Amino acid sequence: MADERDLLEGLEDIPDPAAHLAGRPPPRPTAAPAEPSLTRPARARRVASATLAGLTWVLLLTWIAGFRADIGAPRVAIPLALWALLSGLGLLLALTPRARGLPAGVRALQALVAAAPVGFLAAAVAMSGLADGPLSPRSHLKCSAIALGMAALPLALAALVLRRSFLSAPAWRGAAIGALCGLGAVIGVQAHCPYDDLLHITFAHGLPIAAGALLGAAAGALRGRA
Repeated sequence: MADERDLLEGLEDIPDPAAHLAGRPPPRPTAAPAEPSLTRPARARRVASATLAGLTWVLLLTWIAGFRADIGAPRVAIPLALWALLSGLGLLLALTPRARGLPAGVRALQALVAAAPVGFLAAAVAMSGLADGPLSPRSHLKCSAIALGMAALPLALAALVLRRSFLSAPAWRGAAIGALCGLGAVIGVQAHCPYDDLLHITFAHGLPIAAGALLGAAAGALRGRA
């Protein structure tokens, strides 16, 4: 017993290795996010409402600008229907969870970002014809302004509704959704403009796809990550 007491007597002389921590203030509690993440059903309702509002906006501006006279011709109607199908299926792929609730993979998103301009150009080549003469810069600028105006509200709604909702690859998800919003605007301006010159369609009508992809990628990278 004497040997054990001798051993215990020296314990009080051992310095406390954590003594320097005693004077530190306690860590501050983590602040809750200013805007909590929505539940999946609530976000789905918001996405559906935003999609309906965006479609209404494009249709309204197209109606105000006026539909082209030959919109019912197969050469015009079929590309418009194909673009609408691509937009709808693309949004479903980008926003619908896969098995186990996981979002769409990065490869699928990259394919969507490529499919929007490729599908647009393929249909544009099929529907383009010979222009009666060179179009004025004013005609190009007018269609570009109409197309960007049609894309403005869908892009703004997508950025608002889908902020803090991407678990991974927010830039790619934003780019895919932005390009599809731009393709929706292309449908509207193509339903209005009667010029079928390939150069005019590609640059004046197709501008919202490129702008939507770039702005969507920026919005996703800055505010899209959950």
